[in-house]
Amino acid sequence: MRKLFIATMAIAMAFLSVAAHAQRKASIRIDARTPHQHITGFGAFVCSPSFTYGHMSTADISKVWGEGSIVGCNIMRLYIPIGKNNWGQSLQTAKNAKQMGLKVFASPWGQPAEWKTNGTSNAKNNDGTLGYLKKENWPDYAQYLEDYVQYLRNNGVELDAISIQNEPDWPASYAGCLWSANDMAEFVKTYGPKISCKVMAPETLAVSDSYANALNKDDVLEAFDIYGGHQYGGIQNSYKKLAQKGKELWMTEYLINWNENQPSSRNFDYAQDVINFFSAINVCMLGDFNAWVHYAAKRYYGLMGDGQMGTANGGITKRGYVMAHFARFVTGMTRIDAVLGDSGLEGSAYLSETGDTVVAVLANPTEEELALTVDLPFYTQEGKSYTTLKGRSFRQAELKMEGETCRPVVDMPAQSVVTLLFVRSSDRQASDMKGGVARFNRLDDMKPTGSGFGTTYLLSGKTKTFDHSNALISSRTNAAGGYVALDNRYSELVMEVKRMTSTLNYSSSATTLTYVNDKGQVAKHNYGDLTFAQHENFNLVFDLSPNTLKDGCRGLISITNNNWSSVLTITFGDVYLNSGSTPYAAQLSGAYVADDSNVLDFTTDANCTSLDMTGVTGLPATLPWMQGNRVVYLPQDSGVEADNVVVNGHCASLLLDEAGGDFRPATAFDASQATLPLQVEGCRMVMVPFAARIPEGAKAYAIDEHLQLSALASIPAHTPVLVEGQGTVVFAGSGEVGYAVSPLDATLRGTYAATPLFKGDYVLECRQGQWGFAQMAVEGVLHPFGVYAHFDSYEEFIPLQADVLAVDKVEVDARQPAIYDLSGRRVHNVTLAPGVYISNGKKVYVK
Repeated sequence: MRKLFIATMAIAMAFLSVAAHAQRKASIRIDARTPHQHITGFGAFVCSPSFTYGHMSTADISKVWGEGSIVGCNIMRLYIPIGKNNWGQSLQTAKNAKQMGLKVFASPWGQPAEWKTNGTSNAKNNDGTLGYLKKENWPDYAQYLEDYVQYLRNNGVELDAISIQNEPDWPASYAGCLWSANDMAEFVKTYGPKISCKVMAPETLAVSDSYANALNKDDVLEAFDIYGGHQYGGIQNSYKKLAQKGKELWMTEYLINWNENQPSSRNFDYAQDVINFFSAINVCMLGDFNAWVHYAAKRYYGLMGDGQMGTANGGITKRGYVMAHFARFVTGMTRIDAVLGDSGLEGSAYLSETGDTVVAVLANPTEEELALTVDLPFYTQEGKSYTTLKGRSFRQAELKMEGETCRPVVDMPAQSVVTLLFVRSSDRQASDMKGGVARFNRLDDMKPTGSGFGTTYLLSGKTKTFDHSNALISSRTNAAGGYVALDNRYSELVMEVKRMTSTLNYSSSATTLTYVNDKGQVAKHNYGDLTFAQHENFNLVFDLSPNTLKDGCRGLISITNNNWSSVLTITFGDVYLNSGSTPYAAQLSGAYVADDSNVLDFTTDANCTSLDMTGVTGLPATLPWMQGNRVVYLPQDSGVEADNVVVNGHCASLLLDEAGGDFRPATAFDASQATLPLQVEGCRMVMVPFAARIPEGAKAYAIDEHLQLSALASIPAHTPVLVEGQGTVVFAGSGEVGYAVSPLDATLRGTYAATPLFKGDYVLECRQGQWGFAQMAVEGVLHPFGVYAHFDSYEEFIPLQADVLAVDKVEVDARQPAIYDLSGRRVHNVTLAPGVYISNGKKVYVK
């Protein structure tokens, strides 16, 4: 035993860094092999009596519509005035639109009052009487619609489509008419063929299954052309079946904050409003809609301001510029697959008819700038970006590339909308390689503490219902049947969502985690109301760190919400836990292609710490991407000779580096030689993934739970030890190499991956010539192969001493000698908290 005093040494902090805000990385993989919907276009509404006719001048219209316009819309929605005598009110606007080459469709709100069951043009009277179209007047109404088509045609306007009814499912107190789903389908079937232009139906408030299913009958399908729906009441799923039968899908009305009584600041809150508006469009693009039409073209909440609520009359709003990101580049293209990483980005990608141009329209809602790697289906040497920020709109820039590349890197500013355009310079080599990711620390791999807990926590790869009566993980509210015990301190629970559907809104109300804290008690945390802008390929992340769960987290019981109408159905990928960094194992198979997307993703991503290529053929003799602490498993006949290569469970040479990133092999293996050089300045706590010899010129000590030191003759694997030395200290050994975690109840906890440290954690430090454990005052990051300590103590510094007497409990009694803390203050508490004290001239460590 010895006291460890090194008076001349500085603090050993090489293994620790204060948390820094480096530019985060993001990725999008664009795959042109699976085309989705053709994009017909984007548009807006004009000529509402609410805004007065002639609300938009010719100059206004030319800013919103047409190829040379600012917004770039190509679809115009007309209001059909009630009564034939009023049809001329919108004629001139319709003529202007057709002269500009726009697509024009018209929607009726109300009908002549005498045809309605409530005797007015409203959908609902003030006394609550609802208005339906009398069946005996169905023929009259069909002729009325046809007469409007003929009226425009006779005046030089060929209407592209006419709608049967605006929002037949909404009992509006203004002009409107209610239709059941079956009545709408019956009317379309009977009278749709009598209308001499394309017919649109049902234009409901919500994209609901009931109306889509009613229209999805053979004798109805042949009588209409475009499925139209509004986004207000949510988007269900059955409408996609209509697209499979040749119908175009149009979202024909949506707006945010139409209520003029709402605070004006909400309508112009960039962080909330602009990203929400982008998400509304993008959700429909990902949902296979061919067209997206805003409600008002000119209004304070529209694409162009009208002088109210702080907007400039005739000036394009931020929403207008967001629309331009889609309308000016996406119209006429075909949506293709675009898989975004877990950086928080939203967006979609599109391919030109010629196949030589790819456009990605993206939003970064986070408050961090991201470095985005764009994986393209071809090589490129040129590209452009168009960026909208809070302070500027639609800024154009040429993308700088160093030679030809298939993976350009682009900056995504914080809280921005960005359109990226890339032009093909040459083809990319076709590849049939297959790749997959296996996440470490899956929830499925954790163990419940009780046999009665059940197996519903096995979520990876499963489809689950999530609402007020269907919880995730389990339906339990207490730990009577056990809980899923966590094998490490984790900062995040990550749920990969492959697909999410909803019966109404894509949100989760009062989303609450029930968990077991560090004291073994059941606790709850409400993460609030969550909104899901993306419905496919995104991560649902719950913060488990002490920043959020201040009492710690040792186990999980359930995740619940308060959804009643919005029943979520979620298909999960991997459900796993993170400890700061996100290492994962990947697999590749097939004939090797150097620029295969999976090869490039895995070999350039430092988070890929384990790469299984045993199923890959045609490997080259050298792998130029071999670097860092990644372990690669190769087939026996590969012939590749390099460090960190494992063949048939054996590695000739494992060379690890403290700057080489996380070390996390998928499976243990045997090494003929394993080395890990570390910098030691006086003393350092380390943990090594293999049994090692004592480095030359260094000493090593075990530290027990009472902080007693004992010299070691060799260094065991996966064990926190104290090393005394100077400069580069090389740990060398052989035999089994693997991965292990320190138990949650251990005082000293080592790690092979970058791990966040929080206030209250302890790290080794030298103070006034004496080594001990100092409490973190700020957050930091512990680098791989480092060790931190966890004490139930409030002491700022706990020295390493050989003469500390360890006891379970000390009772303070007036008859006993006085007891002091390490600052020399006398302690009067009846029962001492855990920590180090001085009693009768000796140090006492209370456990």
